[in-house]
Amino acid sequence: TNIAWAYSVANLPRQDLFNKGYVSALASNEKDFSVKELAQLHQWQLWQQELESGIELQGPLQAKCRNAFTSRGYSESKLQNDVVGELKAAGLDLDEEVLLGSGYRIDALVKVGDGRRVAVEVDGPSHFIDRRPTGSSTLKHRQVARLDRIEVVSVPYWEWNELKNSEMKQRYLREKLSN
Repeated sequence: TNIAWAYSVANLPRQDLFNKGYVSALASNEKDFSVKELAQLHQWQLWQQELESGIELQGPLQAKCRNAFTSRGYSESKLQNDVVGELKAAGLDLDEEVLLGSGYRIDALVKVGDGRRVAVEVDGPSHFIDRRPTGSSTLKHRQVARLDRIEVVSVPYWEWNELKNSEMKQRYLREKLSN
């Protein structure tokens, strides 16, 4: 499953690898997968939807993968609470910790004046390697944009930490959301 997940992140279609035979092999080994592997297979299945490949995990395994993916715990960070607090202070209409149709959970879903919905992802240090997004973050942002059809705006921790006061933070958020 790690290899399938890596291809999903890199967005490198390989019909010779990921075909009905692959799906059958997954189904026959269903009981051997860990929760993490099932969650990765859900992301792989989402990638197949992105590609419109017609390749689908079999019903019970697909449900098991989605359940593993959506039932993972989440925690709100001090950084996330600060960003959400400033979004609210700016008078923006938002929902927190929204579970989307794809199964991804986003930090905040903001309704922008022109009717758009924008996902605001507060990305702390664990979302980056040398200020470059990790595979998980890259995949999440791409799949939310393509499958849930919601624009994703990232708030990287180092940009946020440079903002000195509430006024600067709210201006930064308005600029991010207006682009």
